[in-house]
Amino acid sequence: MSSNGHTNVAVLESTWFQHKNTSVRGLFELIADINCDNPHSYHYEMANSEVAVKEVIPRIASYRKCKYLYFAMHGDENGLQLLNNERMSRAELRNLLVKVKRQPGSQLSGIYLGSCLFGPEKLAEFIFSGDVGINWIAGYSTKVDWVKSSALDLLFFNELISVDDASEVARINRTAEDMLDTAEGLVKNLGFRIYTRKRGGGIKNLLAPAYAEEPEHMDELA
Repeated sequence: MSSNGHTNVAVLESTWFQHKNTSVRGLFELIADINCDNPHSYHYEMANSEVAVKEVIPRIASYRKCKYLYFAMHGDENGLQLLNNERMSRAELRNLLVKVKRQPGSQLSGIYLGSCLFGPEKLAEFIFSGDVGINWIAGYSTKVDWVKSSALDLLFFNELISVDDASEVARINRTAEDMLDTAEGLVKNLGFRIYTRKRGGGIKNLLAPAYAEEPEHMDELA
């Protein structure tokens, strides 16, 4: 259970479908209730335009309790898809993260891209090539099933929040180990990866053992 009464999770959601109320709020209320005995102990924002996203992300990063940012929206290899066909490219996302690092008081440690096809190795390499302050990037490199990905999201955040490590680097490493122990098959099936920076340059997929029999750059072969 979280020791500070908050999950440290912020959710940024865009409308999934017009004329439907589909949302991940129920999932994160469950995660918050499990870990903090309070279904409201996470931060939630909705943004349906590029302008709104650019305003929200730096503001979320300024909140001391918001360390992990979950993007709940459609996506593909070119970027995040918002309502009315608006988009946010990977370059725009990286620029925002650079801005956040320079922002006094930012606590943002990791981003989780709950979007189809927007979590391959090339994206992580691109994001980490900038002067960003985050320690990790997690996401999916395939089109994902809503139910299966929700189960994986639940497992990931439950593990992340429950790990009692002083270091954010140690926390994400422990979370990856737990994911491999409990859901290696689901990780591989959904193309889920967690990337961190290597010392001396480059990136590392903490879930690489799940793909041990595949070529190292599998997303480039698709």
